Amino acid sequence: MISSEPNNINTSKTDGIRIEITRPHPLLFPTSVYPIPQKESGVNVPIQLYVSVINDSSTPFYINLFQSFVPELVTLDERIIQQNLVTEEIITNTQLNKSLEYSHREEVGWWQIKPESSFGFRLAAKLFWQNNSLQLKISSPANYVFGSTGLNYFWCFDDLQANTYQLRFILTTEFQARYASKSDIITEKIARETSSKILATSWVNLRLVHPLSTDNNAIEVDGIVFKVEMQKSVLNIPARQTGTRTDVKLCIHIMNNLSTALCFYQVGSLKLTLIGEDGKEISFGSDPIKQVRDVAERQNYYLVQPKESEVFDLDGMLFWEYDQLKLAISNKYRHYFTGKNTFDYFIGLNAGGSYQLQVVYHFMERGVRQLEEQVLEKVWTGWVAMPFVEFRIVEP
Repeated sequence: MISSEPNNINTSKTDGIRIEITRPHPLLFPTSVYPIPQKESGVNVPIQLYVSVINDSSTPFYINLFQSFVPELVTLDERIIQQNLVTEEIITNTQLNKSLEYSHREEVGWWQIKPESSFGFRLAAKLFWQNNSLQLKISSPANYVFGSTGLNYFWCFDDLQANTYQLRFILTTEFQARYASKSDIITEKIARETSSKILATSWVNLRLVHPLSTDNNAIEVDGIVFKVEMQKSVLNIPARQTGTRTDVKLCIHIMNNLSTALCFYQVGSLKLTLIGEDGKEISFGSDPIKQVRDVAERQNYYLVQPKESEVFDLDGMLFWEYDQLKLAISNKYRHYFTGKNTFDYFIGLNAGGSYQLQVVYHFMERGVRQLEEQVLEKVWTGWVAMPFVEFRIVEP
């Protein structure tokens, strides 16, 4: 069980407005573990971060969608890691002027958050190596407004190590960024340093861990080894006929190196991310599922004894539907009407393409005490991203 705790700093609030990291939530998952990627070109580990702006006041709150949530990263001994603003590619004056023309009207780029409501931002992040330095790059929300013009701004932290870091985001409420230009974002950072009206999320722990030296597909966290395994790394495309498919053998091994037994649950505890050759995430969807009231009702738990292991079956299939090649992986839920097993889907795969699949095992701390009283065993909690498995799709 992950034991590291973030600093005891609550979210700040200004005039009824506050911001929170909602994924991974600091209260549900105090520490998120990610594998350090291999030192190879194009290899990275994605980290999905979600930040919500919450309006607890009785009046609307307006936020500029071009404004940047400024990340802060520190070590557990409070050493500050300096962040730099970078771009994914060189931005030309023509591109910039085109973007400013698009956002010329004042109402473009502003979002109203009604009283007693919230608005969420998805901040894509990734770990990767560059010039022999491990870097963490976190996107600006403006990327999703100006994505088509190439204005891809990122906050970058250099020279990271296998260590536990604390991350939070800062937002200045007095500053009103009209455009997503580099000078505006830098001005916002200066305004944040001098303004008293700033919002801050709670800290969340990010622990970076090297894969095992004996197995690049495995990672060990506090005595528990997590490993994802795909039987075949080359998958044949099935014929375009109804009912034809290519079976995909996928599983997770969990090894308990501790001296006490631990419970693990599969249903609702796994998150999948598929990355294409261009480094972007593949579109994702799921079957309708039957809602359940309690984790214990979903499926019997796996009790892993000391020095023993358990295997979670995630077998799936490749198949054609509506002229789209799809990868379906079982999530062990039941369909609401039929009662059959349901699947998570990745859509629009291509022949000859190379893909990387990431599996996250997560089980939140909230409600665990009651669950442990039911099963009379200790339940493992935490958030662990396993190293990628790579595969290719080819014509038979």
